[in-house]
Formats: sequence, structure tokens, C-alpha cells
Amino acid sequence: MISCRAPGKLFIAGEYAVVEPGHLAVLTAVDRYATATVSAATDTEHITLGSDLDGGITLSCGRHGDELIPTSDPVVPPAFSYVFAAVSVVHRLLVERGVPIRPFRLDVRAELGDADGRKFGLGSSAAVTVAVVAALDRFFALYLDHMDRYRLAMLATIAVNPRASGGDVAVSTWGGWLAYRSPDRAQVADILARDGVEAALRAPWPGLSVRPLPTPDELTLQVGWTGNPASTPGLVARLGGDRSTFLAHSEQCVQRLVTAIDTGDAAATRTEIDRARTLLVGLDDDSGLGIMTPRLRALCAAGAAVGAAAKPSGAGGGDCGIALIERTRPAAIAELTGRWISAGIRPLPLRTHPFEGDHR
Repeated sequence: MISCRAPGKLFIAGEYAVVEPGHLAVLTAVDRYATATVSAATDTEHITLGSDLDGGITLSCGRHGDELIPTSDPVVPPAFSYVFAAVSVVHRLLVERGVPIRPFRLDVRAELGDADGRKFGLGSSAAVTVAVVAALDRFFALYLDHMDRYRLAMLATIAVNPRASGGDVAVSTWGGWLAYRSPDRAQVADILARDGVEAALRAPWPGLSVRPLPTPDELTLQVGWTGNPASTPGLVARLGGDRSTFLAHSEQCVQRLVTAIDTGDAAATRTEIDRARTLLVGLDDDSGLGIMTPRLRALCAAGAAVGAAAKPSGAGGGDCGIALIERTRPAAIAELTGRWISAGIRPLPLRTHPFEGDHR
């Protein structure tokens, strides 16, 4: 039996811009996890997938030629789509490499939401996908490096959501704080369709860049949950119009933020977080997406009241917001927490999951 876990994520800055290939975002991994466990199966014909997602799902799969197909139900449940996509991509790689495919049972468990099943917006789909790829990598002794595991998880992700930036996939793969630029997913999908998984692992991915950043020492990251889950794909799908000005300003802002984090400049880091929030507010005003909900506005106002830099994390519309404040100000941190609770915002006790492994 083999178990692998992958951390959740928070966007620090660059959401919405990073959806466009080559644009920059900063993310951090957090200590809430998805875990995938693989064990050898006695059934000589089937692969069984199980999960605690959506109240519990089991899917029996068989092979039709080189393809993996569900046999217990011809339709893959939506909550199980990323698990099935990840297993399918790894299965296709095994076929291409001529690796004997042993029957197995895969079980997935996610700890990225509330007890009642509501998601916090910590990238559960990405964490699940990354954990599945990592577990199958070990089970079949593929000896993949971090970049290969990211690419396989990303191939699975864009099979379900072609517009996904993959920032959450990257930070769930490597951990820590990351500067990330998204690849051209259309070109990646073309390589996969034309040449296969192995070729997609080896080909250049235009636009892609992954670089670890130091965890800011002087600042503490406070996280508040609005209590309202949001759909990132739904919000991103509604984007339209000319966003060239937003993209240019976001790029400049996030580049300055990366420099501030690299140099340990806490004041400049907070300044750029505030600018990133202002850019999101402007995008929301122009697009009418509903990024800034009343509770996210209250979360940011509470941060400003105590001298913290605060903004939504991710697509907005609910989910989480963040605030960065100096560690040396415990009274202000306590006041921020009290203001959030009074506004109906639940503080989440999250810490950074550290960077691990190689990158290239």
C-alpha cells in the first residue's frame, strides 16, 4: 500500500491574469491535504477508484484497447472527474512505455473543506489530482521528477477544465511559495492529442515557468473564510472584453511583489498586496463578475483598519481572503481576528507547507 499527499493552495497575487499564458502569479501551499492511497487489487481485470468526495464515490474501471473506461457507470460523476482524468493520463503513459498494468484500488481523501462538505477554496481539485499522480508514480515505479508529475497532473486538469491556469497544480506539486507563469494550454493539449503523453512530458511548454520563493519571515499570513464556496471555473468562464490594461498592471504588480519577497522587503510586499487588491476591485467593477462579495470587502476593510494588507485569494465570489501583517504585532493580529469573527468571517489556522524537491 502506498499513500501520497498533496497540499492545498492560496493565491497571493496574480489571479485572473495567470489564466492567460505566460502571465505571473504568486501562490503558497498550505497544510490542508488531499491523500491518495494505492494498493494492489485481487481482481485481475478491474481498477477500482474510491473517494470521500461528494459523500463517497466508487468507480470500477476497465481497459478498452489502450483506453481506461468506467464500467460500473458510463458517466463519470462530476466530483470524480479529476481523479478519473489523473488515472487515465498515467494509464496512457504506462501503455506508451510498455509498463505492465497491475490491477489496483485507489482511494482518495480530501481535507480541504468544512465538516459539512463545503470547500474552503484551497484548491482541492488540484491537490487531489497531484496526489493521485504521485501515488501512481510510486506504485508503478516510474521515478518521475516533480516537473513530470506537475505535467501529468496538468494534462489531467486541462482535460477537465481547459482554461485552468495550473497555478494550484504547481504549488500542490512543489509546495512552499512559488512564482508561477502559466503555459499555453491549447498548445499543450495539441501535443498530447498529436504525439501522446510521453511527448508532452518532453516537449517545451510555451509560457511555463516555476520558481520557488523564500517564505516571508517578517510577515504572517492570516486566512479568513467567508463561509460561501465559489466556482473558479464559472467566474473565469465569464471573463470577456479587452483586459490588456489589467494584464499589464497585474504583471508589473506581481513582478514587484516577487522582488519584494526575494529581498525580504516586508513593507514593499504589503504595498503590492494592496495594489493587487485594487486591481481585482477594478476588474470586478469593469466586468461585474462579483469578485468582491460583502464579506470579502469586510475582510479587506478589517485588514486595512489594523494596518494589514488584505485581498481575496483566488477568483473571489466567496471562498477565502488573506491578510499579511508583521509577526511582531500580536495585538493587531488579535484585533484582526476579532473583526473578522464579528463580520461572520472564520479565521483558518493555516501554515505554509514547505517547498520540496527539484524544479526546472
